[in-house]
Amino acid sequence: MHIIRRLDLGEGLLYREVRLEALQDSPGAFATSYESALERDAESWAAQADASADGEDRATFLVFFEGRPVGLVALYRGPDQSPAGELVQMWIAPGHRGGSVATDLLDHLFGWAAGHGFDTIRAEIAQGNPRALRFYGKYGFRPVISEGGNTLLEKEIAREII
Repeated sequence: MHIIRRLDLGEGLLYREVRLEALQDSPGAFATSYESALERDAESWAAQADASADGEDRATFLVFFEGRPVGLVALYRGPDQSPAGELVQMWIAPGHRGGSVATDLLDHLFGWAAGHGFDTIRAEIAQGNPRALRFYGKYGFRPVISEGGNTLLEKEIAREII
């Protein structure tokens, strides 16, 4: 069984560990390289982690299996308090792909987003990542535009009508 939770304040080192693992495992899936991430100092990691551990404009979620982090996803609000958010840093460890972990992680993220004023979530998928395109498509994301080989997808957040 896996546990999903938001990154807590003070977990910069944990965030660094998971992010570096993601960058090593899937270098073509991210705009940041492993090498450039290694050059960041501890204060930079701590500041980024703390900024997404608190507040309503961004959040980073980790998924744990048997106490070990095996995935992450982050959501950042668009500029000027936009109700649209950008899904970034989505990654699941190889041994946990293909099951429900990625879907459960996105369900958790969408639930948080719905309660924090987001109405749409966008994700940019790097060229040469058909597995991600298939996954997001099955989750309900729709292509908006393809530019420079990358594909921008989006999905509206469902609102329950009472």
